[in-house]
Amino acid sequence: MLIWLPPSEGKNAPAQSPSLDVNALSRPSLATSRRIVCETLTALRDGPEAAAVLKVGARIDLSVNTALMSAPCAPASSLFTGVLYEAIEQSAPGAWASDGASHISIFSGLFGVLSPTDVIPDHRLAMGVSLPELGVLSTWWAPRLDEALAPEAAQRIIIDGRSGPYRAACKAPWARVWELRVEREANGKRSVISHDAKRWRGAVTGLLLGMGGYGAEETKEAEKALEEAAYSLSLSDAKGNEHRVTDVEYGPEKSTKKGGSTRTVTLVTH
Repeated sequence: MLIWLPPSEGKNAPAQSPSLDVNALSRPSLATSRRIVCETLTALRDGPEAAAVLKVGARIDLSVNTALMSAPCAPASSLFTGVLYEAIEQSAPGAWASDGASHISIFSGLFGVLSPTDVIPDHRLAMGVSLPELGVLSTWWAPRLDEALAPEAAQRIIIDGRSGPYRAACKAPWARVWELRVEREANGKRSVISHDAKRWRGAVTGLLLGMGGYGAEETKEAEKALEEAAYSLSLSDAKGNEHRVTDVEYGPEKSTKKGGSTRTVTLVTH
């Protein structure tokens, strides 16, 4: 299986390290496109107008966007922080060093898609942003990511932990996309959780890496790997209450016109 993740707004920028080399990133066919987005973002500079375009608060430091080509870089797996990435490390320390890390792709408004080992700088750019001359990035990236990712992912099972704009950037109609959802059940009622859903997706990802579940390629094998990861988890909320997965629900596989399919996989927690 493959695992597709969003990036995070939070980043742990290094103080010293090599600067960005766009040509050294994975999927080199995207180098020109990445350079275009980098140049467009840098041209915005870091004033109030840039903040408005990027849909961030005036207090957000956008100076990082003006120094993309000279700033120190770090592997994407260590640059991105936030609950999803923290949960990966907490559930399976050292997971990023496992062979399974090569099965993960991280989607990015700036770079399109990344491997965990790709070395990149701190930046501020979400996939839902509309940049001058390029338009909404998810729409701009879509045909480029489709062309770059189809050869490696066609017909394969993708555990999709991405959020809306990042999912729109590559819907992968040529693959078997399993959208990973999380719902909480209390007093017989279901509710969708958003912030904590990132933790569950991260924790499941970590265990799939740590337990070798990423090697599953067939339906039943992939379902078993997901269930083994999900049922072994226990996460605490802000109040210290423990939550576990009580059920893993599989929706039907719906065929696409390009030979793939879509399916929802819901983790039901209590």
